[in-house]
Amino acid sequence: MTSPEEVAGYVSPYPYVQRLQDRMDEILDRQVPNSGRFCGFCFARLAGDTERCPYCRTETADLATVESVPREALLIYRAKKRTEERWVYGGAMLGLLIAAGVFVALVVYGTDLVGSRSIALGIAFLALIGGGYVLAQLFGPLICGQVGYRRGSRKRDELWAAFLEKRGSEDGG
Repeated sequence: MTSPEEVAGYVSPYPYVQRLQDRMDEILDRQVPNSGRFCGFCFARLAGDTERCPYCRTETADLATVESVPREALLIYRAKKRTEERWVYGGAMLGLLIAAGVFVALVVYGTDLVGSRSIALGIAFLALIGGGYVLAQLFGPLICGQVGYRRGSRKRDELWAAFLEKRGSEDGG
């Protein structure tokens, strides 16, 4: 296997799952069909003549390929994606709320600071529009996105471990 890579301060114990996230997102978003030839272990899409999965290194002779990614496996990848999305959108909303608070404060107290109501309103609108954009970008993808990525990846890996354990007990039982 490849050496684990750290992304956003998180190292996945399943590097092949980490590398497959984008491919599974394409299936979840229906950008590519969930049909074809997939690795029987990690569910990576395989070419017709591939004998060893490039992600998990499983030999197709050892474990038969499957025709589609099971729903349960896709839900594991979706859990990561949704967790990350919630953190990013929540952070962006926090940035917008801060900008709205600054806007209200400038509307209420701005005239006292600059002496002119029209100048205070202009500054307030600039703070709302420009500050809202900057703060949404800062808190959304840059700060909360990192937290969401780590939490989502951890959740996905925990679900994957449970999936492997369940699959192992079904195979052995």
